[in-house]
This record gives sequence, structure tokens and C-alpha cells, in this order.
Amino acid sequence: MKVIHYIWSGNIGGIEKLTIWLAENQLKRSNLSNFILVGTNKGPLFETLKQKNIDYDILGLNSGWGFKLNAWSKLRKHFKSADIIHIHTFNPWVLLAAIFSGKKIVYTLHGNFVYGRKVKLTDKVNQYFIRLVLNRFVDKVTFNSKFTESTAHKKYGLNSVRTQLVYNGVDFTNLILTDNNDIKFFRDRHSNKFIVGTIARFAGVKRIDRLIDAFEIFSKDKNDVLLLLTGDGPLRQSLEQKVKDHNMESKVIFTGFQKNAANWESLMNVCVFPSQNESFGLVAVEALYLGRPVMVFNDGGGLVEITEGISPDDIVDSVEQAAVRMNEYYRHKEQSEQTDIIQKRKTYAMNFSIENMEQQFYNIYQMLLK
Repeated sequence: MKVIHYIWSGNIGGIEKLTIWLAENQLKRSNLSNFILVGTNKGPLFETLKQKNIDYDILGLNSGWGFKLNAWSKLRKHFKSADIIHIHTFNPWVLLAAIFSGKKIVYTLHGNFVYGRKVKLTDKVNQYFIRLVLNRFVDKVTFNSKFTESTAHKKYGLNSVRTQLVYNGVDFTNLILTDNNDIKFFRDRHSNKFIVGTIARFAGVKRIDRLIDAFEIFSKDKNDVLLLLTGDGPLRQSLEQKVKDHNMESKVIFTGFQKNAANWESLMNVCVFPSQNESFGLVAVEALYLGRPVMVFNDGGGLVEITEGISPDDIVDSVEQAAVRMNEYYRHKEQSEQTDIIQKRKTYAMNFSIENMEQQFYNIYQMLLK
């Protein structure tokens, strides 16, 4: 069995990282080979593909609807050798080539819906095209959460195609903590602090603004607390200005992008993921695996599904309630750090393993090839 995966770029994003984890675990099967097609030559993950001995090719596309004859030739050549074409992100030419190949097509909706920004004409065109293709030409559509499934049915109908929920999986073998100089310095300097934090791309859907608002309420009468914001993105400057405007600079640290974000996640007493309409949330699973409590908002989409299975009380419905919940963890820090509670979080997180995800997709592939 040969599976060809398609992703857009080699950037470090959830879809790209997840696809590489999936492909790596698939290669452990003696009866399965795979290949990754990448739309555009951007990002640092190509070195990772080489290190993991995952075969790949770059189509050299410049934009979603941009057409290149040599890219079309590559698509036709690679798809001809496939048994299963597994598409992880939308591209019209990839979809057309997959349809013309006559091979079985699995399309995973990772939840790249238009949230947190203005809907453009191209978004409407893409939605129409996706709706048409998924309902008429795709053999199986999968969703990474119930939230994604519900949203996709509203947008695309999906009454004429087989569907299945397959939760994202984390490769816990890659979740390795390293005690580098930055981490040692931070830990020594703030060893007496109660740390609230998050790891995210600073974009609209992540709603870092309401985490800052909640922390401001929580920290008003406390000098031994710290907000740790790890990540980068288009809203970083405005978020830094917000912190400055509220005179919170002494209590808030922006670390910028960190290659091994888990190092910083492990320093947090409470991990808060304040996203709105998040499709899943790999970082939340990683935080639980590290033994950290995870707090989310009730409009957090797939994040709610992760949290409700381990700690429903950590699903809050307002900034004010988030501040109250932070205070509860602050007052009962020792209880939250008990070994049995940490192990309970880790055990629960393993329900969302890459091995479980890989097995479900393998079953799907086998079913389609029958």
C-alpha cells in the first residue's frame, strides 16, 4: 500500500507537524510506504523530512490557485504510483489531479475555517469548490474534532460522502525537555513565582487578549505571579502594547518563538489556551502530558473536547471566571502538583497519541482499498 500525503508548505504549523508525525509512524508498517507532496518551497521542515527518511517532492506553487505546468506533471506522476491520496489542505489543482488519477481520496479537514479575520471573495470561491469536490469526488472525509465536524457539515453539507472523526495525535517520543541556558536562567530568576502561560501563534483566533485581561484581574493584588507568553505572530506588537497600556510589563514576559516550546510549557503552573473556535489544539494535549493543568474557554471548539474529559471545571465562560479559576490553582498549588494528579493528566493525554491516530487511518485506507 502506498499513501501520498499533500500539505501546503514546510512551515512549522500544526498540520505540517502532524502530517510528518503520521508519515513517520506509518513507515513502521512493513506493508505501507508513503510520500509527502509539498505545495510551496517555504519553511524549515524539509530538513526534518530528510532526517526522518521520509520521501518528498516540492510542487513549487506560488499561491493556492496559481497554476504551473511542471507542478501538474509532478502531481500526475506521483498520484499514478499511489493507492491512497491523503489531502490535508485545500488546493484546487491537487484535488483535480487526485480526481483524474482515479485513486482513492481521503480528505482530512483540520479546521482551517475563516475565523478571526474578514471573509474574502477567494474564501467564498474556495468554500464552493471544496463543497463540490468533497460531496462528489472524495471517498472519505475525516475531522480532527467534533467541532470541526459540526462546522464542516454547516459549510459543506457532506450528505453524500462517508465521514469519520479521527482525533489528532501527538508524537510523545518527540516531546523531549532540554535544560538549556535560557530555561535555567528563567527558572533561577523566577523560582518563587506562580506562572500562568500559553503557547500560541499570536493571531486573532488565539484570543491572547482575553488571557491578558484575565491575568490582569487575577494578579491585581499579587507580586509573586507571572504571565508567560510563548510564541510570535502578527498580533504580537499590539499585545505588547496592551500589556504596556495596562502597566503590566513587570508581570508579563514575551519569549518570542521557541523551537522547543515544551521547555517553556513545563515551567507553567497553569496553561491557558484562550482560543475561540480552535479546531483541536495539540499544545493542550502536550501540556497535559507534561502534567500541567489546562484551562480553556467554552467557545474554544476542539479545545473544549480535550479538556472536558479530564477537568470540566477548567472550561470557563468569561474572563472573570478564568481569573477566579487561576486563583484557585494559585491557592492550591501543592495539590495540583501531587504526583498522582500529574500522572492522571499524562495518562489521559495518551488517549490522543499519534499511534491511535495512525491506526485509525490505516483502518480507513484498508477499508477503501477493499
